[in-house]
Amino acid sequence: METSAQTTTDKTKNPVAKFEEFFSTKYKDTVFEALEKYPDQRSALVDYVELEMFDPDLADLLIEKPEEVIKAASKAIQNIDPLRKNAELHIRFENVRNNIPLRYLRSKYIGKFVSVDGIVRKTDEIRPRILKAIFECRSCMRLHEVQQKSNLITEPALCQECGGRSFRILQEESEFLDTQSTKVQEPLENLSGGEQPRQINVVLEDDLVDTVTPGDVVRITGTMKTVRDEKTKRFKNYIYGNYISALEQEFEELQISPEDEEQIKDLASNPDVYNKIINSTAPSIKGYREVKEAIALQLFGGSAKELEDKTRIRGDIHILIVGDPGIGKSQMLKYVSKLAPRGIYTSGKGTSGVGLTAAAVRDEFGGWSLEAGALVLGDKGNVCVDELDKMRPEDRSAIHEALEQQTISIAKAGIMATLNSRCSVLAAANPKFGRFDRYKSIAEQINLPSTILSRFDLTFVVEDKPDAEKDNALASHILNIHRDTSIPYEIDPELLRKYIAYARREIRPHLTNEAMDVLREFYVGMRGGASDEDSPVPITARQLEALVRLAEASARIRLGDEVTADDAKRAVSLQEKCLKQVGYDPETGKVDIDKVEGRTPKSDRDKIRVVQEIIKELEEEYGGRAPTNILITEMRDRYNMSQEKVEDLIRQLKRKGIIYEPQQGYLRVA
Repeated sequence: METSAQTTTDKTKNPVAKFEEFFSTKYKDTVFEALEKYPDQRSALVDYVELEMFDPDLADLLIEKPEEVIKAASKAIQNIDPLRKNAELHIRFENVRNNIPLRYLRSKYIGKFVSVDGIVRKTDEIRPRILKAIFECRSCMRLHEVQQKSNLITEPALCQECGGRSFRILQEESEFLDTQSTKVQEPLENLSGGEQPRQINVVLEDDLVDTVTPGDVVRITGTMKTVRDEKTKRFKNYIYGNYISALEQEFEELQISPEDEEQIKDLASNPDVYNKIINSTAPSIKGYREVKEAIALQLFGGSAKELEDKTRIRGDIHILIVGDPGIGKSQMLKYVSKLAPRGIYTSGKGTSGVGLTAAAVRDEFGGWSLEAGALVLGDKGNVCVDELDKMRPEDRSAIHEALEQQTISIAKAGIMATLNSRCSVLAAANPKFGRFDRYKSIAEQINLPSTILSRFDLTFVVEDKPDAEKDNALASHILNIHRDTSIPYEIDPELLRKYIAYARREIRPHLTNEAMDVLREFYVGMRGGASDEDSPVPITARQLEALVRLAEASARIRLGDEVTADDAKRAVSLQEKCLKQVGYDPETGKVDIDKVEGRTPKSDRDKIRVVQEIIKELEEEYGGRAPTNILITEMRDRYNMSQEKVEDLIRQLKRKGIIYEPQQGYLRVA
């Protein structure tokens, strides 16, 4: 009997002794530094790998019985403390080898020490948890100290002095600890289509509280526990956090080996690297070279700049593709969301405003907390929004701030917060009337306000026009894919992902004087043609900033540190094609930026002014009311304007409240 008791005491003493030796030899400086700073610093960080090298059995015991081992480590620190402060330091372990994907975190891991990777979805408010409760006997006033294990307060059984059973808790004398609950969701890169991401609650205590915010990508190490829900009587797993490390936010899952780096540099030195990358972008879709070139540039992105006055200029490129049905827009978006690290795909009809930005959610205690949406989870990645025109207007307005300022400001349910959404947005929309009409402005044909249209760096109009030669090539391409389902890649998608990750991580190109001259010449030249009073405004400073981003992305594609004149020319040619497609006003024969961004073009503004003038003339002639039929005749005779156009302008003026109809067939200026 005695021997078995002796062995158990040896076992319990053993970890303490081992940790004393470990801290005295390997971690002397770290531990003593932490003890000096105690109680301001309440933790000491230990590398699990070093513990494993020192004593593999102790490291295994930590995985199997974490609570026991972590207590032993804290005790060991108190034992070797020369100052005998009785410091209750938390021992935090990093680089724990037991990394489990969230979806495989099942009941067999309960009570084990695990580490999981994920995105922080929401954080609850910080609340106190009682550690040591001081009770006063109501009869004899004697004080009793009781250690508390959970939020349900345990009272003393009876008073040791008078045997009384009635007690009062003294909150001021009791000891409390900060605690916070967060929800972590598995990384989006690990999901295949249609899978619902798994989530788990994580409890953080003491100095770990307030170290994460929604949208952070983290690795959380801790003990997996389970708790019984009082309402449902079911058990629910959670992780009791021991240590949190932020994973590298950009492209965190892409490990680039020296061999990969060799391949990447080899590919970058190829003079045909541009064509190879463009051809490897959505290779299952034939044609649309300009759109693919723009998407390739978007994947590489420009450089974000932080100015001295703390203003941030975005480096991410936003693209809008407007096109006829059946040309593969959604396919391109899906491809980009899979290729881009941290790519998120969402469709307009099934997306709410809070689903894009952040939702205020009630926590289990009735308080409010923020839950991150798609644009926050896609921070430093790509967010693909399909069917942007089908979204409800109030939901669409949620992306205004995210597109330009790249932040999301929330003020709801008493929460004021600003979250980062530094992502590139690739959006697709269909024309309002099914197919595209060349002679109407984009604004008339897409159900999108000008404020959103103006925030896209490039807007492409993709038409489905019959063309015998192209149709023949497309038909062959589609039929071949259906026959053998293989796609000839010029660059393997996995290598391309690594190439993009490497370029975005390592390359920060800067503008050369030659590139600046090319961009300046284009900008000034385009605006110079509009110097006379009657010309439309062809381009604004927003397009110039877009050109800089495109030129930087072009330099990144070839891993260049300088933006050359060729990069600038490539950006200019792409921007010109977009402006001509979208902003060409057939009536003036010039590019009008208001037409691109969905405002009233210059030619229409002139006509509106003319219509108002003629209505005023007719009012004088016909006793204060202008007959509509005579207005239409006058406009046809004087300005060769069709009846449909005049009726359209009248509708616009009525909508804006500039004119009204006092009686059927008559108009007046308001």
